[in-house]
Amino acid sequence: MPELQKPEPLKDYNHLTPHRVVWGDMDSMRHVNNTRYFYYCETARLDFIHALSLQLGSGDVNTLHPSIALAETGCRFKVSLTFPDEILIGSGIQGIEETQFVVKHLIYSNKHTCVAAEATARMVMFDFKAGKRVPIPDDLIQLLNQHAV
Repeated sequence: MPELQKPEPLKDYNHLTPHRVVWGDMDSMRHVNNTRYFYYCETARLDFIHALSLQLGSGDVNTLHPSIALAETGCRFKVSLTFPDEILIGSGIQGIEETQFVVKHLIYSNKHTCVAAEATARMVMFDFKAGKRVPIPDDLIQLLNQHAV
């Protein structure tokens, strides 16, 4: 994949996920439905976590045990996206605690040349077999710190 041109608002983000706004993303008001912003961030977050798992030597996010689970998400809408548009979603780490960290996303619209939305996702390290949160491993903490924004 060719090197993506980084817009100024995304300069601190090491991980970018390009995405194309399609006609079906729009609602009857002729702008992208708010739920699609969450989908864009989910796609970017999974792409980001998969890249982290590759750096940890896992090869596949599905083989991580314990695993990372979504605990909470939110979005601040700034500009209405419409078809057609090419967006870039920056993903970075905003904060790390013993069992959780926050992924921050910026959705940048190439059409409007600005940030269309800011989103966060609180992720927890979770042992699904034991049914409880567990501390984030040190090697993952080190990697997450490399993506701080």
